[in-house]
Amino acid sequence: MLCVVFVVFGVFFVTEIWSSLSHHIGNLTKWFGNHKRTYYPWYLWLAAGVIVFPLMNRFLKKNIDIIKIYTHEMAHALVAMITFRRITSFQVTERDGVVYSSGSEKTRFLVSLAPYCFLHFTFPLMMLRCLVQIPMLPIIDVLIGITIGLHVTCFKEQTSRKQPDINRHPLVFSFIYIITILLFNLCLILLSYEPSLNIFYAFKTMGVDLWNIVASLWR
Repeated sequence: MLCVVFVVFGVFFVTEIWSSLSHHIGNLTKWFGNHKRTYYPWYLWLAAGVIVFPLMNRFLKKNIDIIKIYTHEMAHALVAMITFRRITSFQVTERDGVVYSSGSEKTRFLVSLAPYCFLHFTFPLMMLRCLVQIPMLPIIDVLIGITIGLHVTCFKEQTSRKQPDINRHPLVFSFIYIITILLFNLCLILLSYEPSLNIFYAFKTMGVDLWNIVASLWR
């Protein structure tokens, strides 16, 4: 049943992503073609940050590898705390890490699969972005891009059907859940960079759109 629910939400997020991408491409075309340039596509700085991270990963590999391990285990710990679990052990070394927490096994998948879809470095910066002045936005956006690059790299290197976190649950369910949450993340980021919007309004926009779809189907 949960698989069906996640698939339905995934389809909704895909439609939102397509709509937002079309909007961004249209705005970017207008920006390049308009000499007045009344709208600035701030996500270009975010894209720059995403591009910068592979260079950091190459030249600072040893330090970045430790950050990747810490990022993985921190995701387990944060989601455990968010779901009101008690952390009984948190260990990180240069090679691996482990987190143990108490709580119901029925919702254990939220903690187990968190590192593969929980952007715990990106979203706090996006919330901070709402508070900074315009001259500081490029810096914040590059940092956001770097965190996205980090999460993408971690996902690429760590996501596998052989991962104990993933195969402790039915594989189909694990990957449907991960893909659905990643689509939600992408949708929220794209909406946040639309003119006059931020992460809070983006979340509200998704909620309103979902409510309108449900209401129209109900009628």
